[in-house]
Amino acid sequence: MPQLDALRTFAVALVIIYHWFPTGVGINWLPNGTIGVMVFFVISGFLITRILLANRASIQAGASTLGNTYRNFFIRRALRIFPLYYLVITAVWLLIPEASDINERPLYFYLYGYNILLHQTGNWADLLSPFWTLGVEEQLYLVWPWVVLLLPSRRLVSVIAGMVLTGILFRAYGYSQGDLDGVLTPANLDSFGLGALWAWVTVQVPDQIPRFRSMLNGAAGIALALMGVLLFLPDDHILVVLFERFVISILALYLVVGASFGFKGGAGRVLDNGALQYIGRISYGLYVFHMIVPGYIVPFVLRVMNRLLRGHVPDLGYWGHRAFSLAVLIAVASVSWYAFEKPINSLKQYFSYKNTPTDRRKEHPTE
Repeated sequence: MPQLDALRTFAVALVIIYHWFPTGVGINWLPNGTIGVMVFFVISGFLITRILLANRASIQAGASTLGNTYRNFFIRRALRIFPLYYLVITAVWLLIPEASDINERPLYFYLYGYNILLHQTGNWADLLSPFWTLGVEEQLYLVWPWVVLLLPSRRLVSVIAGMVLTGILFRAYGYSQGDLDGVLTPANLDSFGLGALWAWVTVQVPDQIPRFRSMLNGAAGIALALMGVLLFLPDDHILVVLFERFVISILALYLVVGASFGFKGGAGRVLDNGALQYIGRISYGLYVFHMIVPGYIVPFVLRVMNRLLRGHVPDLGYWGHRAFSLAVLIAVASVSWYAFEKPINSLKQYFSYKNTPTDRRKEHPTE
């Protein structure tokens, strides 16, 4: 499903736009940050649940055990996520502690509970503020595998439906308490649940895929119309708080479903673009570094260039600085991928869900 990598490119691009440009104007008029994060959550819900459902079948067939499956799942997730995460938060703590709450409350960061701290402080000026989403995902990974691996299929679909409803209801509860941020894990369960629902359909009832896609087409049309209404309401309006993420997640699910089969026509040509798929493969590094690059790495690079060129570095201006920052960000994420993430990621071969060397070679490096 290579088009999913291209979708990741658009998701991380929206997050970068949200953080690099003034909110509510120009290219940042849409809720780009929310859209990007919801796309990531729906993709995660789909891929993770799909992996777990496939391995549940192996357990039921006696080809694996529950303990080994969960161990391999968690180790593989840790190999993909932990090294870069801990490298970056440690670097921030040691080198620029004044830029983050990690200096005062490090355990929240090191135990993947930063979203809980952000819920308490509301400090969105924290350099590591985007890392709340990583806390949400990691907290889900601790619980969701047991749910998928242990529950019968007929009950699992009810739990998935409950997840979708819980996300909306929890945001309603948060609204009643004055919480409009929704950074706690339950407030995001509808996005993961919608992705998980698609995984359940593809694995458990594949004969229902055409019917599901037909229903989703109608739901996406309604969601698009509702999104048009929500965009003209204030951010603190109860309808926005309760339903904006749900509506965006339905639209994200439409894209994920289409990309998992492979879009055709113009959309397909865009999502099949090799450059976009490459950016999607390094999207984790882009996400992790995108707040650090413009404020800290780019000034350092410009100082070095200025010294090497004896003060002849031209003034980049606003848009030039953003373009240069993007180039540096892609370079940093690429170096991170090839020199750090990919070598560690290759260790997944020792914790394969499959049993044969041939199967191990076929595994996607970011799966």
